Amino acid sequence: MSQTVNNTEVMRRSSKKIPALIIHAVIFYAFWACWALVIRPPIKAAMNGSLLFELFGSAVKTLVWVVPAVLLVKHFEPECAVGLKQMFTQKVPLKAVLIWSLIFAALSGGTLCTGILHGTLHINPEFSLTNNQWLLFVGITEEMVFRGWMLNATAKNEKDWKMLLLNAVMFVCIHFPGWIQKGMFVSAMTSFGFLSVMLFSVLAGYCFLKHKNLLLPVWLHMLYDFMLEFFAA
Repeated sequence: MSQTVNNTEVMRRSSKKIPALIIHAVIFYAFWACWALVIRPPIKAAMNGSLLFELFGSAVKTLVWVVPAVLLVKHFEPECAVGLKQMFTQKVPLKAVLIWSLIFAALSGGTLCTGILHGTLHINPEFSLTNNQWLLFVGITEEMVFRGWMLNATAKNEKDWKMLLLNAVMFVCIHFPGWIQKGMFVSAMTSFGFLSVMLFSVLAGYCFLKHKNLLLPVWLHMLYDFMLEFFAA
């Protein structure tokens, strides 16, 4: 009898998971577009782009991205591929961590390779804590939403390529407001730069589902972005 009740509860929650995904995605994308294009710019100007503003922006992103995703995973945990506690406690072999780190370092190494080949590699002079403290938050915020929640709630395993590709498309789309605000949207599309973002997403998603640990893609995300920001050719 209890097993029947449990199965009924699982089916009931499963029937509500997709509507919850859609509603969350609509609100999430709409708010983030408004934040990036309308709300953030005047606040940044008023605060002169200071470290305090950057910390404020990171706090807003954590509140908008991480908190709802954690609550959704917790609510729909029986229908997710990886449980909330498991994704932060599942052990990953050190060998796997090193291999994935090398893969993501290579994936972000276009500037590094160009600089080495031409003998012009140097540290980006604009790199500073004020401009790049977001590196400490970007991994957990973006991975919690796109891998920890959206992919986790739709993919069955690391071989579910349709969901990995769909997740990659959604990951690219969340970058649109930022690219538009920075005047990078057209160049990102015409140069096919968005494909590198899709590849990043597919690999991060595969890594998450294979090892059932979110902290690994969080680390890889931080490493990838750090390499892009720290080096210049």
